Amino acid sequence: MKRKAEVISRISDAIQAAGPIAVVSHDRPDGDAIGCSLAMGRLLEQAGKTVVLINNDPVPGQLRFLPGVEKVTHPGQRLDEVFDLIVALDAAGKDRISESVWSAIECGEPTVINIDHHSSNTEFGDINLVDAESPATAQIVYELAVEFGWKIDSDAADQLYCGISTDTGSFQYPNTSAKTYRIGADLIDAGADVGRLNQLLYETYPQRRIQLLRFLLQDVRIDFEARCASMSLPLKASRDLQLQPGDTEGMIDIIRSIDTVIVAVFFEELPDGKIRISSRSKSKAVGVGEICESLGGGGHILAAGVRLAGPLEVAREKFLAAVGAKIASAET
Repeated sequence: MKRKAEVISRISDAIQAAGPIAVVSHDRPDGDAIGCSLAMGRLLEQAGKTVVLINNDPVPGQLRFLPGVEKVTHPGQRLDEVFDLIVALDAAGKDRISESVWSAIECGEPTVINIDHHSSNTEFGDINLVDAESPATAQIVYELAVEFGWKIDSDAADQLYCGISTDTGSFQYPNTSAKTYRIGADLIDAGADVGRLNQLLYETYPQRRIQLLRFLLQDVRIDFEARCASMSLPLKASRDLQLQPGDTEGMIDIIRSIDTVIVAVFFEELPDGKIRISSRSKSKAVGVGEICESLGGGGHILAAGVRLAGPLEVAREKFLAAVGAKIASAET
């Protein structure tokens, strides 16, 4: 507890001393990455700071309703600032943020603050605030705002609520604590329009997403006495369906909901030939975090990911073999 207080004090000092600040988050940003980045940017601006928000990839379409998304820039855009401080959010390692981003912002040797909630975080920052018990980085940003006396207005409340809600499965995942519910209530009191937010986050999907679901359900594979369910998305299908960033979010939860399933896995072939693997578990005895870390990835005990070399079916067999071994060891 004392160490955490010291880290928070160092973050406060670094922010107060800084000129221009860059706020960055991991590539292929999800609701937590975008939500906490927008909120951090807004809170810093209200504290009188010059802030630039940067991500290597576009904001997913279903998140573009959030206030402030137009401020998220690409590293290829002209950046006139020389940054004193970089705030990296929701990134378990420096490599989760593209080199193009770092090249655009690291001139001048800025201080790097690393704020995250992944247990596999490599603590790559000069100052590291990593809370693996927090269900979302947006929750950590909320707690910092309270600690620093920053006012959370309705825009920041919407942004933080989005981050927390999406990373907790709409407050359903096991890592959702009583504190998380209290923070959610505080954000509603601060002006978060929970009905509108939930509708836009979970009930406003493009037609291509339903076509994607139809394709994926035909590929569902059940293994290990129905303890594992998986599905895969070849690159050709992504192109045929004209998928956009964020379209695959939440698909894994559909097969995770099967009553006998402990582990759900989603395999996605990427343009560079790598296979992006997302995994979820219902049991800490079958921790997917350990499986992913053993293969070079990381994340949480119950939610983790990794990228493996293709082809798609080779990567699928390799990962599922590790899942099968983990399930077998947990049940003996």
